[in-house]
Amino acid sequence: MDITQRFKKPFHLLRIYLAKQVAKLYPTSMFVGVTGSVGKTTTIEAINAVLSQKYKTLTTKPNLEPILNIPLTILSIRPGIKKVILEMGVEYKGEMDLYLSIVKPKTAIVTKISYAHSQYLGDVEDVILEKGKLVEQLPEDGIAILNADDVWSKQLASKTKAQVVYFGRDNKSASVWAGNIKIENFRTIFELNYGVERVRVEYQLLGEHQVYLALAAATLGVIEDIPLIKIKKALESLTPAEHRLQPISGPNGSVILDDTYSSSPAAAIAAIDTLMQVPGRRKILVLGEMKELGVFSEKLHRELASQIFREKVDMVFLGQGDTKYIAEELLSLGFLEERLVSDLQNSQIVSHLLKTLGRGDICLIKGSRAVRLDEVVKRIAKKNG
Repeated sequence: MDITQRFKKPFHLLRIYLAKQVAKLYPTSMFVGVTGSVGKTTTIEAINAVLSQKYKTLTTKPNLEPILNIPLTILSIRPGIKKVILEMGVEYKGEMDLYLSIVKPKTAIVTKISYAHSQYLGDVEDVILEKGKLVEQLPEDGIAILNADDVWSKQLASKTKAQVVYFGRDNKSASVWAGNIKIENFRTIFELNYGVERVRVEYQLLGEHQVYLALAAATLGVIEDIPLIKIKKALESLTPAEHRLQPISGPNGSVILDDTYSSSPAAAIAAIDTLMQVPGRRKILVLGEMKELGVFSEKLHRELASQIFREKVDMVFLGQGDTKYIAEELLSLGFLEERLVSDLQNSQIVSHLLKTLGRGDICLIKGSRAVRLDEVVKRIAKKNG
């Protein structure tokens, strides 16, 4: 699909044109572009919290398509704004070119690049090529902030003239790194390190994968000369967004991890990893299908089943649609049939959970927004209340 064909309405074109003109009035150092396959919105929230310790900031809004979001954000710049943080996610070939025709950020952050997650973009090489355009366009005095633990993100370092600064979990490969990560009382505790400095962060966002998003924001904070103690304060102020690995009370003394905002292969794997790290009696998994995977759907659902099998989840409830491939793969791998219930409507999932969940159980509920598993969470929470 030609991305430009999707925005031929006059008011779209007018906004894009006006945003281009407004962006020219400001230095490119004012703009921070964030891309990657997962965690962009949360990373922007973390960056905003960190940079707000020093600057007046402006960010794109969650839940808006970037090609509309970016122009609207630029058109909202007012006197006193010093940093503008832009989510530059891509699903279509050519989409990043359209963003960069509006504004060329001098700072680029890549959260993580994962395998194909969009039927429109293609395989991982296409993903790297498209998202990498943000890094490639940086000038020599620009900054690329990359995930040192993500092999595909690291490939982008060779494609830029800009300074490259890494974040990760290893002080040998990253300038800003996290150590001693653990989950306690539904918080992610870690040590934030830069050089000889170290602070303990009690992060309210759940999961090791969320630490990387904090590290990306912390790295930019360090570059902007914000003290580590202020970065700690900013990160600890973040709270889980609704339906994004949000712990809530479930029926019969259980805890629900509500991750029903969206789903992709990489995000689902990270959420399941988090489920297994949270202390609890039994680990129960509810999955809806992952949408918009196109020809990759069967393969990626089966790969997710392999992850579930390796993690030794206690019980699995599956919705309808392409989750059938998860069920088939789990059974072929030897997952016990009595621990798996598949092809469930949302009302049936509610009934099963009310009968199954008990004190100390941890239940992750995740699926693409279109399958409306948030309704399951709502009905369980209502029954619990």
